Amino acid sequence: MLLNKLLLCMLIDDFRSIITSMVMTYMFSFEGIKGYGYVVFQIMLDSLFLLMFIWLYRKLAINRIVEQSSSKLTAIFMIYLLTIGLFVSYVAHQYQVFDHFVFGVLIFLIIQMFVVLFLFIRITIRQREQYEQQLKRKELVYLKKYTDSLEKDQEKFARFRHDYKNLLLSLKEIANQNHDSILEKEIKELEIYSNSYLTNKFEYRYLKNIKNEYLKSLLIAKLYQANNNKICCKFECPSTIIEVPVPIFDCIRVLGIILDNAIEASIESQDRELSLAIYRDDKQIEISISNSCREILLSIDTLMKKGVTTKKGHQGLGLSSIEEINKKNPNMFVNYQNDPYQFTTQVILLF
Repeated sequence: MLLNKLLLCMLIDDFRSIITSMVMTYMFSFEGIKGYGYVVFQIMLDSLFLLMFIWLYRKLAINRIVEQSSSKLTAIFMIYLLTIGLFVSYVAHQYQVFDHFVFGVLIFLIIQMFVVLFLFIRITIRQREQYEQQLKRKELVYLKKYTDSLEKDQEKFARFRHDYKNLLLSLKEIANQNHDSILEKEIKELEIYSNSYLTNKFEYRYLKNIKNEYLKSLLIAKLYQANNNKICCKFECPSTIIEVPVPIFDCIRVLGIILDNAIEASIESQDRELSLAIYRDDKQIEISISNSCREILLSIDTLMKKGVTTKKGHQGLGLSSIEEINKKNPNMFVNYQNDPYQFTTQVILLF
């Protein structure tokens, strides 16, 4: 970062020298001996340039920009600009043509600066995209580890629930045979109390048919999120899903947005219901997500526009983001159906 600041100062000083030289060239003749007026004017011109830079430095928060953009790539580009500027100035002075071509030198350096700036922005955007992709991969890896742990816990819980229900049935039979009405009543109360905790909210067995780890991680996380918000979930996937015919990150992002919207809408609705079904054949994978919702007065076309949303505090980027991903994948089709109190999204992925 210190090197970048030093290079920036050297570049600014180089441009100052060229700009002030150009102004002095057009205002004064270089023939003969110059007096104090020439020197004072050049000092005043240099001071004005530096004051303007200080004002821009504070106004545009250049210090913060330099700190955020500091990298080896930034240093290389600034060294290139500085080298080109010094080389052109040296050659122009060596052949004693600097005074005649100072304006051309300045234009050449400005063009070089814009070319370097363009390359820097392109490379920075590409590096940022690669970093975001790496970050997404890491997040999915951590999510997979977490959902693997949840899956094992769920399997243990399913075995415990099965044994527990069998134990209650045995105690009921013993109480019935002994005609112990008090014990029978207590067992019934215990059964009612435990049912709220032991009832399987969704068909967990179908999740075993999802063999794609990223997709399974997303579904487990979202279904658990829905259950924690006391939403009645129904999940069905009778066929085995190993791979999807679109980039997995696009698929995960689309389903993540749809499920987030479905969960939020279900929470605000009266019925609080969410249904997720995945079907597969030789030609396609069909994913259907239905959820209860409040009455939606806006049309589907309006909801798909960027910035339009029915939720407070949201930017309305969900359906528009899905539409962008949908356009990138010609074998992906997303359809919406809006009934008065139910919203259905159908995603079709063609092989």
